[in-house]
Amino acid sequence: MARVAIRSVDSLGLQKGTVTLYAGDKDPIHLHVHRLESQESMTMGSATCDSAAYVLSGRIIAGGVMLQAGSSLVVERGASLTISAGSEGAQLLVFHATQPPQEQRAGGHVHLMPQDRVPRYTPEPAGSGAGGGLHFNAECPGCTVWLHENHLPGVTDEDAQDAAERGIHSHSVDEIIFITAGSMRLGARVVGFGTALAIAADTFYNFTPGPQGVSFINFRPGFPANFRLKNGGTFDEAGYWRDRVAVPCPLSPMS
Repeated sequence: MARVAIRSVDSLGLQKGTVTLYAGDKDPIHLHVHRLESQESMTMGSATCDSAAYVLSGRIIAGGVMLQAGSSLVVERGASLTISAGSEGAQLLVFHATQPPQEQRAGGHVHLMPQDRVPRYTPEPAGSGAGGGLHFNAECPGCTVWLHENHLPGVTDEDAQDAAERGIHSHSVDEIIFITAGSMRLGARVVGFGTALAIAADTFYNFTPGPQGVSFINFRPGFPANFRLKNGGTFDEAGYWRDRVAVPCPLSPMS
């Protein structure tokens, strides 16, 4: 795939059915956006790769558990799960890697993360104003899924260039970012809700939040090693989350 690929549901439409954002032979992570009508069902699962879903709007029933917007779930390789939309319907982001992880794990399980169980941190009074939540931390015995959300404060147009130059970095694993609110600057381009960025491992890139801030969900199929800064040095991303939130503790499906 391209080192950085940008696609949007706005250009593809999301009235009903499924919008495919990434599903090419060269895309290491696939992303589909599903709109389920009231009571409509779908099944997730793969024999070879872990999958994750994030409830973008509405509510779903998964494994006997009600999951509202902001909730998530993981279906490990070798497992399957049928999902049904609530009475108002639902929109789901469904991610899965196309290759098994280098570190094989047991698989075969389903994990459900209601939004009120997601370990979160909120802005400190004298802090940066950033907040976030860690849904899955890639340290599960059965899967290597990493899924987190970020909420970043706004950056003025005057400060955007300096912030972008300081923020150039790369990650050790492929990732997809999906904007759930606000806007993001990518160079001279401004993108908002419904935009997804697929970024290949070890690719240097940057972004700055728009004036009103930005929120996004971030999926990776493996554990994030220290990420590299273009201007030198590394940053312990996993350590950043350990310092701020508890270990995610998802639910199992009801019997």
